[in-house]
Amino acid sequence: MGAAPSEGAVSAEPSATGISESVRSPDMLESASSAAQEPNADATRSDSTEIKPKEKTEDTDRATRRPNPHKYVLYQPTVSQVLVYLANAFREIGDQGCVLLYLSSDGSRIDSETSHGYIGGIATSRRGQGDSTHDRTTDLLINTVHPADLVPFTRKPLFLIVESSCSSTYSNMPNLFNQPMLALLSPTMYPIHMNSGIYTFFLHSPLVAFCALSQITTMDAIRWAHVDRLFGEFEDCVWEFVSQISDTRVRRFFGDDFLRQIVVRHVVCCVVLGMHREFTRKEHLPQASPELFAQIAEEAELIRKARAIIDECGVAEMYRLEENIGSPAPVTDTGLST
Repeated sequence: MGAAPSEGAVSAEPSATGISESVRSPDMLESASSAAQEPNADATRSDSTEIKPKEKTEDTDRATRRPNPHKYVLYQPTVSQVLVYLANAFREIGDQGCVLLYLSSDGSRIDSETSHGYIGGIATSRRGQGDSTHDRTTDLLINTVHPADLVPFTRKPLFLIVESSCSSTYSNMPNLFNQPMLALLSPTMYPIHMNSGIYTFFLHSPLVAFCALSQITTMDAIRWAHVDRLFGEFEDCVWEFVSQISDTRVRRFFGDDFLRQIVVRHVVCCVVLGMHREFTRKEHLPQASPELFAQIAEEAELIRKARAIIDECGVAEMYRLEENIGSPAPVTDTGLST
C-alpha cells in the first residue's frame, strides 16, 4: 500500500482556559509528543532495511526522514473550536493524507429517543456562553462532540483515538463516503485505584505504561534496556499479525509509520490489560471500530511475549498467565449505522 501521511493532526482535550505548557494534562502532552517524533527508516522496526552506520550519510538520513505532521493542540476547547480546527486540518491535507484526531475528556451520554445519532461523546467547554437557560439534557446535547459531528469529515481518511468514559459511543460510525476510517477507543471504565488515561500512556510509551500499571517505581539501567528490547520484540510480533489484515481501507493507514505504531501499541495494550488480574470486565479493555484486533490480541505467541516481560520484571502475581485473555468489549451500536 502507498503511504498515507497523517498530514493533519488534531489533539483536543476539552474542559478550562489557558494553553500554557504547565497546565496541559498528561494525556495531551503524551499525544502531542508522540506526534512530534521524527521516525525514519531506521526507527521503524517493521518493513525497514538496515543501514549500517558507515553507510549512513546526511543525504540518506534526510531522504528517509518523514516530516512532522501539521498539528493543532486544543486545551479545553468549545464545540465550535473543535469543529473549526478540524475543518482546517481537513482542508489542508492532500489526497494521500489523513486526519488524525485525538479526543480526551469526560464523557457525555445523552438519553433521548430522538437523538438522530447525537447520543453523546466528548464533553466540551462552555466558555463564553454565559448563564445557560437550557435544561441539563439540552446543555449536554449542545456542548458535546457527538459521533454525528464527525461524519462530514469522513469524506477523507480519518484516524480517530478517543480516551473517555464514553469512548464506545464512537464505535460503528457510518462510513458513508467509503474512505479509510479507523477508531481506537479507550476502556470506558478502569478498576478502582487505577489511573484513567493508561490507554493513552500505552500508545505513547508501552514500557513506561507497563511500569505504571505494575507499580514498578525503580529499575536499573541494564534491566530497563533489556525490557525495552523485549517490548521491541513484542511490537514486532504484533506487527506480523496486524500486517495480515486484509481490510484495504484500514491497511491504507499502515503505510504511515506514526499510525502503524499506534495500531501496534493498541494491540499491545489490549494484551497486557487483558492479562492483568484487576481488569476483569469487558469495559476495562480497549476496543476498535472496525474491530479487527480482538482475535489478534488472543494469539498465544503474543501472550508468551507479554509473559516474558512480566517474568523479567518480577510482577507475575499481578497478571493471569494462562494463554487466553478473553475478548475485548463488544462494539456498541451508536444509532448511526447505515
